[in-house]
Amino acid sequence: MDEARPFAGIEVVEFGQFIAVPFCAQVLAEGGARVTKIESLDGDPVRHLAPLAPGETRHFVSRNRGKRSLPLDLRHPKAAGVIERLLARADVVLTNFRPGLAAELGLDWASLAPRHHRLVVGNVSAFGPRGPDAALAGMDLVVQARSGVLAAYHGARDGLPGRSDMPPVADYMCAMTLAFGIASALLRRERTGRGGEV
Repeated sequence: MDEARPFAGIEVVEFGQFIAVPFCAQVLAEGGARVTKIESLDGDPVRHLAPLAPGETRHFVSRNRGKRSLPLDLRHPKAAGVIERLLARADVVLTNFRPGLAAELGLDWASLAPRHHRLVVGNVSAFGPRGPDAALAGMDLVVQARSGVLAAYHGARDGLPGRSDMPPVADYMCAMTLAFGIASALLRRERTGRGGEV
């Protein structure tokens, strides 16, 4: 373990796919954290987008370097025991499940805090935990369209934003903001002994 790296000794359990949470976890890994990425038995869907080799794509590698992967069926009866052992030594849990699934699986802050009071839980959703759209799923392109970014860069036709060839800037900004939030929550934990939700 390289003690000079800011997240050396930090254990992260990632339940993420596509961009926002995986890239956040990669940033933490590059800072020295030990990241265990929990994947479905088929793997993160990004593993199958224009593969370079079986299960490896440039998209996957560019967001998942420095991690260990653990394929796990989260609904298998024995999965809860595996997850609980990982959480017992974890400092950080990251999720970007569809709305409601983290709570259903017991991986949201409200479920984890009573057993793991020092844990920092980071969750990403398209529209946040409250409000009229909180139950809606969404990805980068949806956020760009709803926020006006697509129309700002590509104009609008018949009231609809133009087609996007932009990179997924909302997801990458989300990842960086989440990484800052996690770092801040870990600093607060050093001072107070309490974890929290980001």
